[in-house]
Order: sequence, then structure tokens, then C-alpha cells
Amino acid sequence: MSDPFQQLVSYTQASQEKYGASASALFIIQDGHAIREWYSGQHHFKSGALPVTRDSMFNLYSIRKSYVGMATAIAVTEGNISIDTVVSDIVKDMPTSDLKGVTIRDLATKTNAKYFGPQRIEREEVAGKLIKAITGKTISQLITERVFKPLELNHSEWVSVPYSNLVCDFQAADGYASIRIESDEGHDRNLYASAKDLAMWGYLHLLQGAVHDQQLLSNEVFRLINQLRAETQDQHRIFGWYFQEKWFYASGAAGCHCVVIPEFNAVGVRMLNKYTENYSEDQTMFNETFYECLGLYFHEKD
Repeated sequence: MSDPFQQLVSYTQASQEKYGASASALFIIQDGHAIREWYSGQHHFKSGALPVTRDSMFNLYSIRKSYVGMATAIAVTEGNISIDTVVSDIVKDMPTSDLKGVTIRDLATKTNAKYFGPQRIEREEVAGKLIKAITGKTISQLITERVFKPLELNHSEWVSVPYSNLVCDFQAADGYASIRIESDEGHDRNLYASAKDLAMWGYLHLLQGAVHDQQLLSNEVFRLINQLRAETQDQHRIFGWYFQEKWFYASGAAGCHCVVIPEFNAVGVRMLNKYTENYSEDQTMFNETFYECLGLYFHEKD
């Protein structure tokens, strides 16, 4: 049997070369099974770099917003709080004037301001304050307790100390390789995950919280997500995910990408480690190529 995903592998190899990444990976889940995984390159370009393996953890950058979004949805639904509540009614350690009347809906749909107050507190940190005020837990504590531990996602972490599993990324203009170490609370750009763990994160959303015969997350969480999709005029980004006709996806500035295709009950993940602000065309190409490969996969199965 030929490899129906060879086109996706070739596209990923070409993307690694095009963007100047040292590392790449693919992981595909369909009907609950890993049907294709592939790894290429090293954790950086220098001598002694570790090869990329299933345990290698990449910086997810903006994909982290889907984790922040999920923590927000859990907090709001379990706290029985309206999505249109003004954040300053709950968050009391920021001046009301700094929060500019922003609502929880604004945070969920990434509308209104991106930064708040003279300290330019980022939207995700405001969400973290909201979540802690409601639940008493940080984003990372809530997601680790509700998702990482039950699903045994042991290679997903907001990294506050360096270690060998972490893949460097290249953000500096001189090509200097770095590991991003920040707060372990869950709002910063330091969420690292393996390709497998990120695919399982997508699969959790595909199945609306029911994985391994367990309803890990309340149905109310996904009712809220679907409600926001229906009510949001620009129906693209909800709780960190971009929703389109055939799929929904989350993507990060270093090239990590997770796309969920309900039609095929499938999730595809591609990892890269080169920071750029110009991945939009690549995201579309990856989604389309993955969709085509899934069609070939089902044709060959039949």
C-alpha cells in the first residue's frame, strides 16, 4: 500500500527548508488511532543537537491561546457566569479604567484591546486573572488537572526551567537558537508540547471533550463554544481556534499547526521551529494538502 500522506510529508519537508527550521514533525490521528507520524531534523543547528523524536517538545506560541480559551470556557460554565459579564466585575487587581469595559465575550473572541493599562498587560494575562478569580487556579493548573493528567499528556508544559526535550526556536534576526522560559501560570509564550500531545489536544476538541469513554470536559463548555460561533459575526476565531467551512485550526508563529477535520474524524499536526509572522499562506496550504491526503487514505482503505 502506498503512503497516502506522502504529499503532506513532502510539503512539510519543503516548509522546513523554506522557512529555515532545524526541526519538523507530523502526527495524524483518525478515529482515535495514530495513523501517521514523522520526524525530521535536530533541536537546533549546532554540533551536538539532539534529533527530533516523539518526545521532542516545540514552542506552540499562539496555539497556547486555545488552551487559555479552554480554561476560560471551563471557568465561565462551571461558575455559571454570563459570557457578557464585564471583566472588571470579577477581576479586582486591575483598575477598572485599565480594563476598558472589556467583557468575557471580548476575551473569548479576541476582540477589543490586545493590551491593557500602562503596563500593557496582554489579553491572555487578563484571562488568567479572570480564571484565577473564578476558580482559584491558574490556567496551567486548571488545564493540567482537567486535560493533561487524565489524557496522560506528559509532554505538554508551560516551561519555567530548561531541559533536553525542548526544541529551540529561531526568533532573533541573527538566527540565534533559544528556549523561551517564562511564568508557569499559563498565559505566557512558553507552552511547549510534543506533536502527539498537540494532536490529542485537537482530538479532545473534535470529540467535544469525550475521550477514552470519558467525558473529561462538560458538555456546557462546547455548547458555549458553539453558541459563540453562531453569535460571532466574524466567525473565525473562537477561544483561540479559527473556524472555517471544512475544518478548524490553531497555529503558532514558529510554525506549529493543528487542524481538525470533522468530516474525516481526523486531526493533523505539523511542527516547525522557525519564528515568522508570515505563515498564513502556509496554513491554508497545509490544511488543503491534509484534506486531500485524507481523501486518498479513505480511497485506499475502500
